[in-house]
This record gives sequence, C-alpha cells and structure tokens, in this order.
Amino acid sequence: MTDYSQFEAGIKSGIHPDPKRVRKMDEIIGVILKQRKESKIICVICIIIAIALFRVHLALTIISGLLALFFLWRGTGQIPDGYLKEIYEEGLLVPGIIVKTQPLTVMAIANMVAYDGAEIISGCYNLVVKDIDGAKKELYEKIPCSCFVNYAKGLYHSAFQPHPLYWGTSNQDEISAALMAIEESNKENSKDEWEVLKKIANQFPNLKNNEIVLLDENYTPFGIKHHDADSYIPLNLVTPLNKDFCAPPAQQYKKTGSQDEKNVKEADIPYITLDIPGKDIYNKMVKLAFNHNAYQYISGHCEYGPVIVAEHPGLFTYISDQAQFLEYVHGSNISMQEGEYPLIYEKCLVTTKGCYKDGKLLPWNNIKFSVKFNSLDGIKLYLNDEKFAEFSAHIDNYISIENMSALEKQMVLHNEALHVLEFLQELQNLQ
Repeated sequence: MTDYSQFEAGIKSGIHPDPKRVRKMDEIIGVILKQRKESKIICVICIIIAIALFRVHLALTIISGLLALFFLWRGTGQIPDGYLKEIYEEGLLVPGIIVKTQPLTVMAIANMVAYDGAEIISGCYNLVVKDIDGAKKELYEKIPCSCFVNYAKGLYHSAFQPHPLYWGTSNQDEISAALMAIEESNKENSKDEWEVLKKIANQFPNLKNNEIVLLDENYTPFGIKHHDADSYIPLNLVTPLNKDFCAPPAQQYKKTGSQDEKNVKEADIPYITLDIPGKDIYNKMVKLAFNHNAYQYISGHCEYGPVIVAEHPGLFTYISDQAQFLEYVHGSNISMQEGEYPLIYEKCLVTTKGCYKDGKLLPWNNIKFSVKFNSLDGIKLYLNDEKFAEFSAHIDNYISIENMSALEKQMVLHNEALHVLEFLQELQNLQ
C-alpha cells in the first residue's frame, strides 16, 4: 500500500466513513484484499506440494517451501480500520462524474501540483467500477471522491487514485455536504471542472481503466498515462494538413529558471543586417523562432551539413551557416520560383512556398509536420510521416533538471518538441 503520511489535502470530504462498508464496497481496496486471499490459498498449495515432495526431491521441496513462505508473507496482515477511514477522511476531496453507464465509469479530476509555485497540472482519472451503492448511476451524475496521491520527487505528484465517497458512507447528508464543498471550491477555478470532465470524457471515449489524462493550466490535454506508469503518451505533436491552421501556444509545463526567448528585447534579437536577397524573410524567420522559443534550433547545425543524427544541435538553415547552407541549396538543382526563398535544408528543402520532395514542390496545405522525442534520442522531426531531421533537445537552461521526476523530464522534452513544431507550422506565414 502507498504511504500517504506526508500528504496534506487542501480540502477534505468531511464524512465519517464506516470501515465495514469500505471493506465491502471499495473496489480498489477490494483488489488488495483479493490478492491477499489468493496468496493465502497459494501458500497452502505450496505447503502441500512441499510435503508431497519431501521424500522424493529435496531441491523441489526447498523451492516449494520458500514459495510458501513468500505467499504467507504476502497474504498475512490485515488492513487496519484506521487506514480505511484515513482514505476518506484525509484524502483530497475532488469532483467526479459518471461518464459511462455501461460499463459504469467515473471520471475524477485532481490538481497534481505537489509544491506551491509550480505551474498547474491536473489529471482526469478514468475509473471503471462494478457498482456505486447509493448513487443513481445516471450519466453525468456528480460523484464526489476522496483521493490520495503517488509522489516520487519533483514538483508534481506522479498520479492519484479516486475513491467515490459512496463507498465509504451511506449517509446522503454527508454526500450532499461534500458536493456543496466541491461546488464552492470550483468557483475559484478558471473553468468549471464538472464541464471539463464532460469534455475530456467525450474527447477520449476509449480510455482504459486507471488511465489519467494530463491537463495543462488551461485544461488542455497534453498526455495520457496509466496510474502506475512513470511516463505518459504525449499529445498535440502533429500539425494537420490545413493551411488555415494556427498552432496554439506551447504550454510551459516546467521551465522554471530558463532563458525565455520571448522576453528578449527587440533590440537584442540577432537580426540580419547585411543587404542580401531575402533579408526581410530571414529576419521574420528569426523573429518567429524567438516568439516560439526555438531560435537555438535554427542557429546551430552539424559541421557536416544536414546530417540526420541525434547529435545534430538543430535544423540546417541560412541562420546557422549562411555560406554552407546556400552551397547545399545550389547543389540540390532545385529551381525555385520567383520570390521564393529557402528556409530549411534537411532530407528535403523547405522554402517559403512549401517543401521539395523528389524535386517536386509540396505546397504548405499538403504538408504535415510531427515530432517524437525521448531522453536518449532527443527530438525526431517528421514531414508527412517520413523522418525529416533528428537533433538533440536544448534542455541545459532548465533549472535543477537532475532533481526532476521522470514525469517532469518528459514534460520538458515535450515542451521543447512543441516549440519546434509550432515554429515549423507558422513558417508558411512568413510572406
């Protein structure tokens, strides 16, 4: 069982749970109780096998005996009434609603911030249950829940797990009082969290039991994780094939203490001063990169040109090396249109008109960018589902990254990948 001794909830349920009811109704606790019962049965079986093998095979007898001891250890001990009451008395009171009636499914939302000062991240937990005694079990019925959190290190809890209050008490007055407390707390949120739950449930209808949808401070989903997992499946890493699409601003999931390029004064931006063809276009590209915190990804390149390896520090552009970039572009034998300027040269050439693939121009409305990332390989960029470039993520300017949890480190890489993606999507608007 998880140790919750260091957790202090901001708002509690106020109910007086009945331990007998919790043992009977709480399906999360029920899993633990079932595992202990099964362990006791396996222990008895191992003892019988050990006795049967005693005069036949000494080694197998010893193995069976050790297994019996293991399952005896696993199956012994009771969950004290005090712990069962603590789940409902000391847990964080959070809103939940029934999002499906077949199978009966509750979704609850909780703030995952562990320490003051961190940017808000919330989680929507998908809990499939057999029954909620006392509830009407109707679609979108409000189900107050008490939850404890899982914490490893860093500024955020790694997960939480909701327990519907109906599992702890049959007192409808206490349930109503808890709902009123949630309603009052909900007024302080930037969005109605009951409505957020409905929206997330409709947006992700195929969530599995014990999966959590991670939301940024604007309640925009950015990842999906299993309750027990350290990492999450990232979202929002593909731009649509739509020329009218405008990518939303990247959310700063965790960038405390970093150098924010958006705050750089106009006079400090390294604009091109030489009077060259395309000067205005390239300066717009520089400004766009600063607006999306992506300048470091266009201002450096591998000394061997557009090499597709993770050590590559960024995209190969005119900004990173003017002479070598133009040399590669001229060597491509691509005939650009009048008023068209080259922007990026990796596996293919990206210009102000679109992308040249196999010598043919794909206009911007036929281009889809997507990114993948991980801690070992950095950022991989794809153009229409084919790898276009690969380079390291610039994370040195994040404070105390060595003290981050696995979840936070993934947020950092996700954030950097979003910066690159949004910058690329808006290149079409340079002219």
